Amino acid sequence: EVQRIGYGAMRLPGKDVWGEPEDPARARSVLRRAVDLGINFIDTAWFYGPLVANRLIAEALHPYPRDLVIATKLGGKRLPDKGWASALRPEELRKGAEDDLRTLRLERLDVVHLRYMATAGVPFLESLGALVAMQSEGKIRHLALSNVGVREIEQALGRTPIVAVQNMFNVS
Repeated sequence: EVQRIGYGAMRLPGKDVWGEPEDPARARSVLRRAVDLGINFIDTAWFYGPLVANRLIAEALHPYPRDLVIATKLGGKRLPDKGWASALRPEELRKGAEDDLRTLRLERLDVVHLRYMATAGVPFLESLGALVAMQSEGKIRHLALSNVGVREIEQALGRTPIVAVQNMFNVS
C-alpha cells in the first residue's frame, strides 16, 4: 500500500530530462526529504537522464526503506538528439528492465508500467507478453500500464492482473 501522493523522478536529471542535474547533491537531498516526509512511492524510468534519475535514487536511498515502492516504466527510450522514441520490442523491454534493475540496485522491480505507443508498430500483446515473461522469471513483481486506452486495458486484464494505469490527465 502506498500513500496517495508519490514522488515523480522525471525532473531529477538535467534540462530536458537529459544528463546530470545542475546540483546532484540537492537532487539526492530532495529524494531523502521526500521519504522523510512519508512518501513511499517513487515513479522513475531508466530513460530519465538516461539512467540519471535511477542512479540518483539509488545513491540517495539505497538500501531502501522496507515500505518504499519504486515504479518504473518501459517502452520508451531517448535518442542522441534528446528526443523520445518507442522501445517496445521484447528485447528492448528486457534491456530496459535490466538497466532499471542494475541502476536502482534491485533484484526485482516492484511495479513496471508498460508505456505503450500504438504508432510503434509492435503489437500490444507482444510487448505485454515480454513483461509477463519477466514477471514469471521473478524480475517484476507487479505489472501496470501507461499511455493506454480502454482496448489495451481490456486486453491486458484478459491476460494478467494490472495494478495501476498511468495516463495523462490535464485540463487541455
